[in-house]
Amino acid sequence: MNNTLDHDPLSEKSNLECLRLISEGSGVGYMNGIATFVPGLLPGEIGEVEVYEAKKKWQRARLQKIIKRSPERIDAPCSVYEECGGCQLQHTTYEETLLWKQHWVEEALSRIGKLSVEVKPTLGMPTPWRYRNKARLHREPTGKLGYYKEKSKALIHFQDCLLLSERMNRWIRLTEEFLAEGFEEIHTVTFRENTKGQGLILLEGPPTKVLSAEENPEFFQALAKEGLRSVWGTDAEGSLELVWGDEVFSQTLLDMTFEVSPLSFLQVNPLQTDVLYAHVLAGAALTGEETVWDLYSGIGTLALALAKKAKKVTGIEENPFAVEDAIQNAANNNLIGHVEFLKGKVESRMMKIEEQPDVVILDPPRAGMQSVVVNRLLELKPKRIIYVSCDQGTLARDLGVLTQGGYRVDSVQPVDMFPWTQHVESIVLMTNSGFVDKK
Repeated sequence: MNNTLDHDPLSEKSNLECLRLISEGSGVGYMNGIATFVPGLLPGEIGEVEVYEAKKKWQRARLQKIIKRSPERIDAPCSVYEECGGCQLQHTTYEETLLWKQHWVEEALSRIGKLSVEVKPTLGMPTPWRYRNKARLHREPTGKLGYYKEKSKALIHFQDCLLLSERMNRWIRLTEEFLAEGFEEIHTVTFRENTKGQGLILLEGPPTKVLSAEENPEFFQALAKEGLRSVWGTDAEGSLELVWGDEVFSQTLLDMTFEVSPLSFLQVNPLQTDVLYAHVLAGAALTGEETVWDLYSGIGTLALALAKKAKKVTGIEENPFAVEDAIQNAANNNLIGHVEFLKGKVESRMMKIEEQPDVVILDPPRAGMQSVVVNRLLELKPKRIIYVSCDQGTLARDLGVLTQGGYRVDSVQPVDMFPWTQHVESIVLMTNSGFVDKK
């Protein structure tokens, strides 16, 4: 049931039937043949909507009320769900979100990559809550902390973010109480938690000029009581300074211990990271004789797991803090002789390596690989490429080029690293279709 829009399209309310969900999490239906995107509307539902942005071929609308309700609809448990925008899918069942994420990967590979391949069912979590080990929050003048509203600088304050542990929510409340006393220079606070429930806080401001443990003993004692191990700040130049606590903060993954500096990247869902990496290791099928490259290697989590089973692993990473962590992590896990980490951009450093890789693992940022990286891989022709991606669009683009260059997609496995959000991680195993003939 679709009513047409007469008169002013930015003010009139109309009924819209939702046909599907798109990969940003919005429902989509059609008015006068124009695709209309409506956050919060589910497939099969009819809603009263109001258009607020109209283009020639598409428009966006707000859901005013639901006229026909989907059996998959649930009441979002988060009290600020509709305001925040950080989660896009709390209004439907978890099982339904997994199905749509599988579909979004399939659709991107077909439409963008021109690939007809099977996409396996999305691997979800038994309990898809309290999974994030990191939160970066912004500060109001009153000291309150919150997320930026999606596509906005408006701050959304919350009492209990259901994606964070109860412990991390308590750390946030303690920090808010402290910031209410002043310290206007501190504008952003990042919280990290490891699998032992220990925490790290990074204060950006620069707080080290206005904050000291000696002058604020009650705050730091309260943090220690709640499991916080260290507080870091930035100086006027943006460099890290330890304000209080332990210099080393570690995380356990794949039965190994990794040091993580405050500005290093680490997957935010440790339980699903283990699932993700286990699939990568299985796809690599290492026998102990392979030379492996790990591109965009971060703090070395995957590279070190690979190094246990490979002849040699070379990791390339641009973030200098992450490279320092990776080198230290190799030493801590007694893998120095099996792995090497190179600091720099993948597109430049990989050109200077003379060795021939048998297996290449890559986990690029959301923008995917630069064309020079793809072209270099096609020149080297490693036996296997395992592509880990958080963006199905750029993944499909890159896979399209690799398949045209002689690679075959053997498997596509989505993993739900970010429950209740639009995001999905994918693991793609590719083999060089001409490799066997060259043996």
